[in-house]
Amino acid sequence: MNQNRDFYAGLVATVFFAIVLFVLIPIYVKVPSFIPGFAPPPDMWPRVVGVIGLVMGILALVLAFPKSRKASGEQVTSLGFYVNRNKVFITRFALLLVLFVAFVYGLPVIGFVPATVLLLGILFLMTGNFGNKFWMIGLTIIFPVLLYLLFTEVTHTPFPEGMLFSGSLSGSLSDLVTLI
Repeated sequence: MNQNRDFYAGLVATVFFAIVLFVLIPIYVKVPSFIPGFAPPPDMWPRVVGVIGLVMGILALVLAFPKSRKASGEQVTSLGFYVNRNKVFITRFALLLVLFVAFVYGLPVIGFVPATVLLLGILFLMTGNFGNKFWMIGLTIIFPVLLYLLFTEVTHTPFPEGMLFSGSLSGSLSDLVTLI
């Protein structure tokens, strides 16, 4: 990876997770004044993920500086050449953005476990490495189920069931229309 891509990737990750951590979580994750027992507050896991992402972004920035100080033997190339050379990766990135938008809008409709199974399955397919099919299929199915069981049985944190599989389909069509 060239030094500019390392720097920009670290910069984008740092800015993204800083916005999530310092702007989005305080605004959109409501924390009640009293939390009974040893239950974690609702903002704990989003903050953990945000801090980890922020630290990884800063680490990528720090590691990109020594590379940028070295003399570069690469020629300056145009944006068109760069896009043409990396069109597979750019296409995968665009598909990934569409996939995450579909995940966010599909989660209330089909629920956490089926949406996560679909998300992980497509992400594993996008890697293009099919040498470990057994592990891919196993992680695609078992990881969301274990995550669901951990949170529902241990921490008693409910996950979205989804309108499609909740059993009450009477108002789900009108709820689906309001989501769109």
